[in-house]
Amino acid sequence: MKNGKPGFRIHRYTVETPKVETEVRLAVVSDLHGCPYGERQGRLLAAIGREKADVILMPGDMYDDRDSDEPFWDFMRGAAALAPCFYVTGNHEYGRCLEGVTPRSRAETERLKEKVRTLGIAVLEGEKILLPAGGGKIAIMGIDDPFGGRRRISDQYLRCCRQVRPQEYTVLLSHRPERMGGYRYFPGDMVICGHAHGGQWRLPGLKGGVYAPGQGLFPKHAGGLYRRGSGQLLVSCGLCYRYPKLPRFGNPPEIVILRLVPAEKGKRQEKGDWREKGKRQKKGCRALKIQKETGK
Repeated sequence: MKNGKPGFRIHRYTVETPKVETEVRLAVVSDLHGCPYGERQGRLLAAIGREKADVILMPGDMYDDRDSDEPFWDFMRGAAALAPCFYVTGNHEYGRCLEGVTPRSRAETERLKEKVRTLGIAVLEGEKILLPAGGGKIAIMGIDDPFGGRRRISDQYLRCCRQVRPQEYTVLLSHRPERMGGYRYFPGDMVICGHAHGGQWRLPGLKGGVYAPGQGLFPKHAGGLYRRGSGQLLVSCGLCYRYPKLPRFGNPPEIVILRLVPAEKGKRQEKGDWREKGKRQKKGCRALKIQKETGK
C-alpha cells in the first residue's frame, strides 16, 4: 500500500528468439479478481500504456463473483482500447469454486465469455490467432480452465498442439501452472499461467513462496520464468490483493512485461527467473493431464 492505495510493480522478462526481427512487448495481466486500481482502473491501464505493449494477455481469474464486477469490466473495456487482447478463463470465472461447479455456473461462464467478446477481446478455447509482429509471426493460443470440463480442456489442448508451426513464436495461455507435467510436452515456445499468486508469502532465502493452490506448500512454479521441455513457462504473480486470511507478504501484485527480442539464427537466450535446470527432456506432445481439484 502507498498512501492508502494498493500498489503493484512492473516485472520485466526478456527472451531472445530468431523468430522476430524487432522487439515485441507482451503485457501479462493475471488474477485481477476484480480488484480496483484507481478510478475505472486508471492506474493499471496507464501503466500498460506507458509500457507500449503490443499485445495484452490475460490467463484467467480476472473476474470474481464475490465482489462487484464493475472493476473487471472497467479493466476489460480499457484494455481493449489499448492493444489486441487475449483472454482465457480461470477457476473463479466458474463461480464460487468451493461450492462446486454446476451446469448453471458453467452456463453463466459462457454468458460472461460472450459479453467479453463483444468488447473485441479474443476469448480462446483451443483456437490459434496469428499476429504479424516484430517482422515475424506471433501465434496466440489458449485453453479454458479445467472447471470447464476435463475432456473439453484436453481436446482444446490437443488442438493447440496440432496448430504449432516452427516458424511462428507460439504462446499458450492456460490458467494453472501445476499442469507442468503436460505443458512440458507442448511443442510451442511459451506457456503463460497465473493462479499461484506468487506463493502468497515470499521470504528471504525461500524460492517460490509458501503456498499455492494445486501445488500446496513451497510450490515449484509460483511466479517467474522456468524451463519447460524445449520451451519456457512464465507464471505471473497476479494482481489480487484481497485475501485477508492469507495476505501477500514480500510479494507485490504485478503486471508482467515479456519482451521478445531478436537473436541470431539458431541461437536462443532467455533472461529471467529460472528454477528448473539440467533435466533431460523428451520430445512430442502429450495430452494435458487434468485432475479433479478444489479451486482457490
